[in-house]
Amino acid sequence: MSINSKQEDSNYVSVGSWMGMMFVTAIPVIGLLMVLVWAFSGENQSRKNYYRAILSWLLILVLLVVAAGVAIQYLGGTPAVQKFIQDHQNLLHNQ
Repeated sequence: MSINSKQEDSNYVSVGSWMGMMFVTAIPVIGLLMVLVWAFSGENQSRKNYYRAILSWLLILVLLVVAAGVAIQYLGGTPAVQKFIQDHQNLLHNQ
């Protein structure tokens, strides 16, 4: 595949383009908005799939944080969890 055919391919994204997109996604609010735009618009399937994968990981992270919050509340809130951790650390140090 020659350089010209790479540039004509609608899924080709140059290293410079990836660097620019990564820089933009590092900007807090604008980055999230651009991830949404790049995930659902445009003709470049490679770029869309990459940003859809990022959104999938973000959704998984949010679900894990919510599950951890529910688990902490179920265990009696933060003080109960802290006491549980301290008790188990004391057991480990006393062995």
